[in-house]
Amino acid sequence: MRWPRVRIPPLREWALLGRPIGEWLYHLAMVLLGGNALEQAASRTPTTRIEWFVLAGQLAIGSTAFGVVIATFAGRVIGLRLLWLFGVAVALTAPLAVWGLVGAPASDVLLAALGGLMLSMASIWYGRRRLHAAITRRLWPAMLALHEAAASEFAQTVENAAPSRWMSRSSPDAWSPAEITEHLARTYAQYSGEARGKNALRIRLRLPQRALARAFVKPRLLAGAPFPKARAPRALQPVSGPATPTDGAALFRATGAGCLRDLGLLAERRPHRELVHPYLGALPLYEVVQFAVQHIRHHHRQLQAALAEAPLPEPADDHSP
Repeated sequence: MRWPRVRIPPLREWALLGRPIGEWLYHLAMVLLGGNALEQAASRTPTTRIEWFVLAGQLAIGSTAFGVVIATFAGRVIGLRLLWLFGVAVALTAPLAVWGLVGAPASDVLLAALGGLMLSMASIWYGRRRLHAAITRRLWPAMLALHEAAASEFAQTVENAAPSRWMSRSSPDAWSPAEITEHLARTYAQYSGEARGKNALRIRLRLPQRALARAFVKPRLLAGAPFPKARAPRALQPVSGPATPTDGAALFRATGAGCLRDLGLLAERRPHRELVHPYLGALPLYEVVQFAVQHIRHHHRQLQAALAEAPLPEPADDHSP
């Protein structure tokens, strides 16, 4: 008699109450670490400057640890900021505590610094994944609704476009309405492919420039500020565009539906995943859709301006012998 084979799923697939087992263990570790830090802070009476720094660090570790846990369960973006503060507090407080409170030799202080740094990096790496997953699950329906509104407005403008202006450019370096539509369709196809495992876009900014762009430019763009002038990656640049407005609207709707379908499957299976923006680097799925909304609105304004302007006159034929 042959016994049926029983498949035991890997540990990463184990879940409790809709959350991975690893996330529950992570929360438990954060609660224990945060509680221990607050308990030590409450039992000390600092007298030196180093002891005051350690006390402040322990208070920061305890409060941010509990804040990260709460924000992860609630799916709140503020948890990402708290997580970075937690990591910084751990990395700084560990060597200070060994040096100032215990009076250990330099080798022990160095080991404490390395241990604190490793704990900080591991906490941030895994904590970001779980926060991104929680935020994506919470915001996904609202992001889809915003995208549907922006995409419907763009498609309606394309459908109502005058055929005589469809291929015309307002200036030699501007895109025609057809090319704008193809660019958005290519953008959809790129992120749809990346969601299914194909190659991501190459990041065009170096790390220092990218860090500044993420800190100062990204929040403004997500809030609806005008896009800065930047050259689109070659893979997203249009070639000629759909032949007619009807073809353009059909292409835009089809590629958009396919992209949202693939992103939705990814958000369901791996909500912590990130996709690559060519200037800002890896972005969580909810921000990918947010950028898609603002990207469509940006090009919708361009489309409306292009359709409102008269096409450039054709150059006169040269009949000279």
